Amino acid sequence: MFQLSCVIIMKLKLTVSKKYMSRASGSTEEIVFAVVDLDKAEEYPANFVCILPKKLGSELKPSNKFLEIYGKESFQIAIKLLTNALVSENEAEVKTEIEKRLKALEPKSVIETQCRLCGSSFQPKFGRHQQRVCQRCRTKIQTAQ
Repeated sequence: MFQLSCVIIMKLKLTVSKKYMSRASGSTEEIVFAVVDLDKAEEYPANFVCILPKKLGSELKPSNKFLEIYGKESFQIAIKLLTNALVSENEAEVKTEIEKRLKALEPKSVIETQCRLCGSSFQPKFGRHQQRVCQRCRTKIQTAQ
């Protein structure tokens, strides 16, 4: 059971299904998680709410139904649903997919490194090459040239 900020209590659960996708490289099987509300009805599809997206975050379309419905609580709800599904699921392939999605929802750790010139700690920017000099030293170098 989940309590949302708008004081709605829902009995949510994930329903797992497999969908076959045809691609240029051949057909592949994709696991789809549907969010269902057990208070609406006992059986799927009458209790269907929305599809749980593969990724949650800023890279999603604003029209994503899961984010639209659950808003700020969507991360906590997704983690709770996936954790409950992991406990009750028996199929190894589905468990692997659930673990992969849970890992994607974990917060990213902040990476810090030390500047090679002044020794201060900073968060490097990653691009083609890892940044090894802090921004302050980079500006000093650029102004000196």
